[in-house]
Amino acid sequence: MKAPVPPLELSLAEARAAIAAQLAPLAGERVPLRLALGRVCAADLFASRPSPSCDQSARDGFAVAAEPLFTDQACAVFHIAGEIAAGCAAANTLAPGQTFRIMTGAVAPSGTARVLPFEICQENGGQVRVPLAELAHGQQHIRRQGCKVRRGELLAAAGTRLMPNHLRLLAEDGCEEVAVRRQPRAVMVCTGSELMQAGEVLPLGGKISGNGVLLTALLEEQGCVCLRCCIAKDDADSLAALLAEIVERDQPDLLITTGGMGPGKFDLTEQVFARLGGEPVYNRLRLRPGRATLFGLLGGRLPFFGLPGPPPAVRLLFHELIVPALARLQGEEIFGGFVRARLDGPAPALQPDCTVLKGAVAWVDGEGRLRARPAQGLEPPNAILHLRGDEAELVSLRLIGPLAAAGSAGRRR
Repeated sequence: MKAPVPPLELSLAEARAAIAAQLAPLAGERVPLRLALGRVCAADLFASRPSPSCDQSARDGFAVAAEPLFTDQACAVFHIAGEIAAGCAAANTLAPGQTFRIMTGAVAPSGTARVLPFEICQENGGQVRVPLAELAHGQQHIRRQGCKVRRGELLAAAGTRLMPNHLRLLAEDGCEEVAVRRQPRAVMVCTGSELMQAGEVLPLGGKISGNGVLLTALLEEQGCVCLRCCIAKDDADSLAALLAEIVERDQPDLLITTGGMGPGKFDLTEQVFARLGGEPVYNRLRLRPGRATLFGLLGGRLPFFGLPGPPPAVRLLFHELIVPALARLQGEEIFGGFVRARLDGPAPALQPDCTVLKGAVAWVDGEGRLRARPAQGLEPPNAILHLRGDEAELVSLRLIGPLAAAGSAGRRR
């Protein structure tokens, strides 16, 4: 018979705060800019130069001085002094009455009042005629130095996950490598004597384990490196030996188990955690699914999550508990909060003493209102409903993916 374990029960909000209190951002490292996509900045990144670096033409056309050579009743006339292509490094100056033929991105010569697009100009005999009505317009078609980025401007703050546009700005600033947080490294252990790896002969009562593939995909989506995924039988000695070997050999930043959490005879995760000297932070949550859920430290330093076995529960608890933990380890400050949505159809059964999590499909209806309904069957959820007994028509949800198309989201399959 299993020895009883004293309950350490928290709410979901208390659990997230307790997890964050046990974690600190990982050390920084420098990586080439081409490898920095999805990594989290370890320090503020500032522009070392303005962009553009000088006044540039925004159109193919003629850079003209403020004063024309002469005017008649309909047009202003300028003398063509030369041509400036993009990339030309020569310093050019416009005298009154002059113009340079200029290409998009080329350096605007000193004294340029504006750039006139080719299509509004008439070129003939070394001169350009421009209708006076066009000169009356205010458009200059010049990108002024620093109009996009000023020298010293913040390009990406510490704690920012670098996206493609960040990389473009950093590349244009001449950055070759960037300081980022080290990626967390995780090991997963799926417990259950019935579990088999894909490709193995499936005996009667056996089951192919899907949690390892699910967790690997979810972790990698959050910028985590998955060192390996193991299957463990429902045997305390072999599970303890496997976890001890993982701690010693892999030295991960995160250890996650699935299954083996609960009051059953073969639910051994909590017992083995205690045997290895684990220090629990909580072992029970006021939450469904996830009432029997564990978080603590192994060896005083290794974050350990003991999740239940059903894949839908693993997915929900991953987003609610492990995603903010990974954000904390990577120094990322932002974790998506709740939004309010209208529930489409009757609410799932509620629990009087806890929050009920439910995978959902969320979309914006034709009137611009956010709506949601429980996901059906094999439908992938893009949101998680947080259902409590005190909510009426509007419910709280957390988005975990793009909103569904309005035309199909409301249809149950």
